Amino acid sequence: MKLFSFFTLTLALTFSTLTQANTEKIDGIAAIVDSSAILESDIQNRFQIVKDRVPGGIMTNNIHRQILNQLIDETLQANYAQKIGMRASSSDVDNAILSVARNMNLDLQGMKAVLASKGINYSRYRKQIEQEILINNIKREIIKRRIVISEQEIDDYLSSETSITKDKDQVHLRHILIRASNPEEAKQEIDNIASKIQSEDDFIQQAVAKSAGQFAIEGGDLGWRPMNQLPPLFVRALDAEQGPLVGPLQSNAGYHLLWVIDKRSASVTLQEQTKTRHILVRPNEIRDMTQTKAFADNLYDQLSKGADFAELAKEYSEDQGSTLQGGDLGWVTPGTMVPAFEDMMNATPVGDISKPFRTQFGWHILQVEGRREADISDQVKRSNAKQALTRQKQDIVLGNWLDELRADAFIDIKG
Repeated sequence: MKLFSFFTLTLALTFSTLTQANTEKIDGIAAIVDSSAILESDIQNRFQIVKDRVPGGIMTNNIHRQILNQLIDETLQANYAQKIGMRASSSDVDNAILSVARNMNLDLQGMKAVLASKGINYSRYRKQIEQEILINNIKREIIKRRIVISEQEIDDYLSSETSITKDKDQVHLRHILIRASNPEEAKQEIDNIASKIQSEDDFIQQAVAKSAGQFAIEGGDLGWRPMNQLPPLFVRALDAEQGPLVGPLQSNAGYHLLWVIDKRSASVTLQEQTKTRHILVRPNEIRDMTQTKAFADNLYDQLSKGADFAELAKEYSEDQGSTLQGGDLGWVTPGTMVPAFEDMMNATPVGDISKPFRTQFGWHILQVEGRREADISDQVKRSNAKQALTRQKQDIVLGNWLDELRADAFIDIKG
């Protein structure tokens, strides 16, 4: 449940909502990326997944463009991973597919039959899962290679106001990014965008239409973020400007605008660790969000009747990092989990099991097994500081890497 790099099975849907009348357009080629084709059907399929997060829930030209950009970026990342010899093992792909099948109370043959009934080609489905594994693996590798945190940086962080006063503060932001391939033009564009924003709705519209940020299709919504994990540039601006519109701000990645939706600050004086385990289930090609919620409710009913939490987690949880450990997350320190998870964890008494709840990763059920005062040894503080510093840098590092991939690739967008 870290903020970065989760294996997700929210892959392209192929539902009956794609009518026969749209067949010609859907089957067309939307773009060529090196030797890989992105189809109109890929764009339509992805829209079915993100539709409930898209402002208005309608496929506009801007939404179409943002989804196409997402698919181009994913193709570039997967191609690069393959180019440097990275592969998703057959066993990893098999385990992911079998995990989905178990969640549907199916064996592999039953899974293939359900896919076929939805008009989903099994080989294509398998390749999509393989690509997502590759993308997560290559992102981890790029962060490992390009972000090196020195001991001096850790010392400076631990002695800074950010470390002391921002470790509990959280902010809910929207974000617009204009990349600075041509700095003068980028500055003019960000100023023009800022002049059109008078409300949050204006910001959302501009984010969808113009932003190159990762969450542009969602109106630039970054969700709740701990202040000490934001880039220092953002933290300084949020402290200095009243908002809700903050910026433009210039970084190596380009020009940024922020919209402050809300802020909150915990009044906890003693840091407490929580021993917890969880079950995570996600929507996938054959189970939408409503069906996923129903499945989580079913698991909760089994737990309420005395089913063993660890055994259900091993069988059904889709959090690859904790499934084999029966969903065990160990001792969790504040700020480690996304806010929705942490709020539910903090509200659940020791020994109890939470009702199903939703985060951006899917539906969770958690069990709190214990609480203790946090280990505040120097080693733990330095480790936490290194994690926070890495998270401050990773979005910019990955963005710059994607710019490099785009610059070196052959990209032909049709239409």
